[in-house]
Formats: sequence, structure tokens, C-alpha cells
Amino acid sequence: MRIHRVIGLGGMVVAVSLLVPACGGSGGAGASDASGVEASKKLTALTDAEKGTLCDWMVGRAGSYGNPGTCDRTQPAATSPFLAYDDQAACVADSPDATFTSCQATVAQLEACVKTLPVCATLTDASNSSACAILSSC
Repeated sequence: MRIHRVIGLGGMVVAVSLLVPACGGSGGAGASDASGVEASKKLTALTDAEKGTLCDWMVGRAGSYGNPGTCDRTQPAATSPFLAYDDQAACVADSPDATFTSCQATVAQLEACVKTLPVCATLTDASNSSACAILSSC
């Protein structure tokens, strides 16, 4: 997930996106502190199945696929919630792959970023978080 979209696995972004009971790092009810994907793995080395697991974790912190809770998805990109995806496939497609040679972020770094973000986090929130800085190249 590219952080410019959502951290959908890096915003994967990250994407990044992913990624928040409505949207953000405070996490919804029952949200786990970790995705279950090997923390030391680079985002660019994840399989599609691992990307899906990471997407599920991020989006679960935001609400659910297609339902960003109370977050307003109609806002301009910089102010709309970036951990909102219509479905897992969209989140996985927004994830960095081996062609993102400048992306060195790990799963642990993405998880740390997502956990620092407020409810309904926006691209601006992610850009202002030092924990998310590593994801900017993803």
C-alpha cells in the first residue's frame, strides 16, 4: 500500500494505506497489536497472501473493507482517510512489490506507523508521523 493512497501496506502502504474504529491507529474493538505477518520481512518481499493478511489487519483497525466507519472518503486525497479500501484485492494491488527498489520498510515498521495514527488518519497525518517516514518510498 502506498502511503500516498493509504498506507495501503506501506501507504502499503502502504498502502498503505493501510490503516483507524473508523480509521486510525487507536484500533477498533478486538484489533490486534500485530498483523501476524513476520515482522522482519520487507514489504517488497511479501507474498500476495501475506499482503492480504497485512491488509486485513490494517483495514480492520479502520473499520472494514468498503466501510471506513465514520471516516469521510469524499474529501481530497490529502484529507481523506487513507486506510480505506473497497476490498482486499484493491489493498493488495496498492502494495509495494519488488519493483519498489527504494522501499526498505519492514512489516514491523508499517505496523508501528499504523499504530501511531489517529482515528480517520489522513495522508497528512501519516506524512507528519516520524514513525511513518520510512514508508514514504513505498
